[in-house]
Amino acid sequence: MRNVLSKVLRFVRTKLPIICVIVFGLCWLADYINGEIHGHHFNGQPDSFWKVLNICSDVMLVNGVVFIISFSAFMLVKPLPEKHKVLRFILRLIIAAAVSFFFCLCSYISAGAFYGFGG
Repeated sequence: MRNVLSKVLRFVRTKLPIICVIVFGLCWLADYINGEIHGHHFNGQPDSFWKVLNICSDVMLVNGVVFIISFSAFMLVKPLPEKHKVLRFILRLIIAAAVSFFFCLCSYISAGAFYGFGG
């Protein structure tokens, strides 16, 4: 059982943040292709245009939460050296929070770009 949990944690720590960044890029690619098919303006678009935007925004929301969890696990689970252990932990915590905030900010800006800010 411990071996399975170790493998799951290793996957969450190392591969999941990279997968989240790839999914983020795929959402932008889907939005670009959707815009090329239907046009880039929002007025009078068919239902399929809005379904793609709904799917992209839902995927980005889930993707942001998964990224925060997986990147935090990546930063905080690694063993710390004995020297300045508390300071290194605080630094890792600050870096994890800053990167997670930046990723969520990019997701928020992307959702605004998909739907139009305030529209």
